[in-house]
Parts: sequence; C-alpha cells; structure tokens
Amino acid sequence: MSFLNMKPNRFLLSCFVLLACFTTAFAQETPAQDTAETELDFEALLAAIKQTDTPLKSGEGVVVHISGEPPLDIDPRIVTLRIVFDSENTRFDSPRRTTILTPTTMWEIVRNGKPNYYFSTKPQSHHEHMDPRRFLTWVDEDLATHLRENDFRIIGREVFNGTLCYVLEAKQEDRSKKIWIAPERGFRHLKYESQQPTPVDALDSDIPMEALTIFRTIISYQQHGEIWFPKAVFIEYAWLDFKPADPILSQRMLEIKNFKLNHNLPPETFTVDLPDDAMIKVDGISKALTKQEFLKRYGQQ
Repeated sequence: MSFLNMKPNRFLLSCFVLLACFTTAFAQETPAQDTAETELDFEALLAAIKQTDTPLKSGEGVVVHISGEPPLDIDPRIVTLRIVFDSENTRFDSPRRTTILTPTTMWEIVRNGKPNYYFSTKPQSHHEHMDPRRFLTWVDEDLATHLRENDFRIIGREVFNGTLCYVLEAKQEDRSKKIWIAPERGFRHLKYESQQPTPVDALDSDIPMEALTIFRTIISYQQHGEIWFPKAVFIEYAWLDFKPADPILSQRMLEIKNFKLNHNLPPETFTVDLPDDAMIKVDGISKALTKQEFLKRYGQQ
C-alpha cells in the first residue's frame, strides 16, 4: 500500500488552520430560533438516529494524528497510518509496522531490516485511538443506546458551526455531559462535552483540592453516499472553573483523508503470509516459535 506523502511545513500549516477553525467554532455557538420544521422529542430523535445509522461494512483511508504539549504548534508529534477495516477485522499500516486485528487475534509485523513477527490472542493495538469509527460510538454502544442509558434529555436547539443541532444534557451528582446532534449530518454528533471535578495538587497551588475539568470533542464530517463519516476531530482537555497559567491540559487532532467506504476488499487484506524461516514471538511464551511450531500449535491464523 502506498502511504501519504506530504511536506511537513505545509501539513502543519493546514493542521493549525483546522485548529483555528475549531476554536472559532466555539465562539460561533448561538441559540437558534424555532422554525416551521417539526421538532423531535427524545424518543423520535433516538428513532431517527437508529434509522439513519447505515452500517459500515468496510473502509479504507489515511488518518493523521497530531498530539503534543499544548499548544500544538510547538513540537507536535505526528503519526500517519493507513487504516483498513471490514465488519470484523482491522488493519493499521505505517512505514515500519503493520498491525492486524481479528475478533480473537492480533498480529504485528515490525520491519526493521528482517521483519519481526508478534502474535497474541488478545486483539488490541496501541493504534486503536486513531480509528475514526470510535468517534461514532461509545466503546461498544451505538449513539442511541448511549443517550438512553446515560439519561440524556433534550434541553433545546442551537446552531453550532453553522449547523442546527439538538442539544442534549445528562447530569449525575457532580458530573455533567452535553452533546450536539445534527440532523443535517445524518444525526451524527458535532460536539461532545463532559465535565467533572478533578483532584488538584494543593502543594503547588492555592486552588481547591478539586476543580472542574472539561473534556471536549468536536467532529466535522464528509458524506459518503448515505454515510456521514468523520473528516476531522479535535479533542481538548482543560481546567474549567479556574485559570492557571495554562488551563489546557492536553490537545490532539485527527485528520481523516482519502477514505472510501463499503467497498470490496481483497481476501488477503487481513491475513499474514509467514516466510518459511519466520520466528514468531507469541504473547505469554518466552521462546520464539518457528513457522512449523506456530502452525502446529495455533493452526493457520
């Protein structure tokens, strides 16, 4: 597979323009006047979300992850991956590493001269936070289930970043959550905020032992047929109810590029072709296995 080629300076500039657009969007949040459009109640909204949630059968594209100490324009860390998935499997490719996840296994091939092979029966990867699909669900929950089980309620409608949204809120003791859902974007959410008290080191500050923090996610989308799929994601974690020298604790961004959805994938996409002289390091086994030993113990994975 070919990987994304880009000039670092031009790419960083585009990232920071995107960040500026997201920041401007915070200020553009304004109440919307009711129109002749029929306003949905909570149950009707959940039904609309389920009805428009077209299943993702497959997908393939490039994801660029930018992270670092705030602000992101100072020494950012940039990771570029090609992601391929179907309804059960996921593959992450970078210039030096390939990770393949199935429902019951994980393969990792590290290319450092001669490839090194790693196998586990625990299907997890440190790249999963870059999968755009995770911003369409909460863990294994669809959006409608998440809203119902967390006791969200509609509190009004607002225009966020130029799009009319239903605003829902859930409160529990000293925590609160808000979400902005856009019918014009296939009932996807454009913003999600979660507030909660967080312990503070009182030895280094005169602020209270706990202070409110906010976790904010903002998503823009691109339409692929009937599916609205993430195009860019901005995530921020910050102090809320007091202003230290730098209230922003962390920021990161994802840019999702050149994606195609629900297309046919070659059958070999999620298989590993082991050379005869391969040595496979297996999770939980101290001694590397030869190809013959591995196939005898695990079969063709």
